[in-house]
Amino acid sequence: MNTTPPQEATVIDTHAHLAPRHLLERMHSGEVRFPHIEVTAHEETYRVSFAGGEPTRPVSPGLTDQERRGRWLDENGIDLQLVGGWLDIFGYQLRGDEGAEWAETLTRAIVETIADDPRQLALGTLPLQDPQRAADALRQQRADGLPGVMIATRVGTTDLDDPSLTPFWEAADETEALVFLHPGFGGASDRYHDFGLVNGLARLEDTTVSLARLLYAGVPARYHRAKLLVAHAGAALPYVLGRLMRNHAMNPDTTADPLESFQQLYFDSVIFDAPSLRFLVDKVGADRVLLGSDYPFPIGDLTPRSVIEEARFSAVERALIDGGNARRLIGGERP
Repeated sequence: MNTTPPQEATVIDTHAHLAPRHLLERMHSGEVRFPHIEVTAHEETYRVSFAGGEPTRPVSPGLTDQERRGRWLDENGIDLQLVGGWLDIFGYQLRGDEGAEWAETLTRAIVETIADDPRQLALGTLPLQDPQRAADALRQQRADGLPGVMIATRVGTTDLDDPSLTPFWEAADETEALVFLHPGFGGASDRYHDFGLVNGLARLEDTTVSLARLLYAGVPARYHRAKLLVAHAGAALPYVLGRLMRNHAMNPDTTADPLESFQQLYFDSVIFDAPSLRFLVDKVGADRVLLGSDYPFPIGDLTPRSVIEEARFSAVERALIDGGNARRLIGGERP
């Protein structure tokens, strides 16, 4: 199992997704069975449904094709890629016991898929719908050498600041895990259904609200040994922080200081716009921003180093963003 970055890794992509094709094939054939998960064929790929719900979007070839991924890593000069699962198949809809078994199976299948490529390092999946089981799974994954996990910004309708999730946050803090916060699919109102706004904007709204709740609940500050890395450059949070601080000043008895928790966050570079990335670095510091791609999705940044070049960072800043920060977080250190 590849659990540490190679010493020569200077460029590290911290935001990527994978769906293990061999697991989907075995489930479709009936070789692997879960009571409340169904894998159905769709053209040359698959769709997955959980607990009798609607099937997911078709699994895109980029999620399952390791040869394509390898070529992309070569073309973009990436030495190491942190690989999380695909949010659509995290299975938060399942009951706790089955969800725990599915999360373990999915994590193991991701690790198996990338085992032959030292340029890939897995993030685990958790049954976050059952916080105690999620905590137990996180401790086991960290003991097995995984650097951390990818989780959605909500668990159904439950926000990450909900007190029920305390066991998970305690385990993340205890194990000093890297926790990648990524918006899930769904939850957007009808006004997002046109113009591709579910991907273009709704996910960013979901992330921003989830983060604001975490900050006002004081979660990142309370569990400060966990390393929270936020997708899509933190969505709107860095831009609206001043307003959140103003609201806190007006409501000090019901909100924790958002700046205290904001200073605990790390952000990927998936923002596409060099001046915006420059603003983010000026806001949080170069030691809090990490290269990301959101591979393999079209809405991702599939030439992720370009925006960093266009932002004209100093050599020191660029070395941190390209891989220096990621190496420290994966290795358990902080800037």
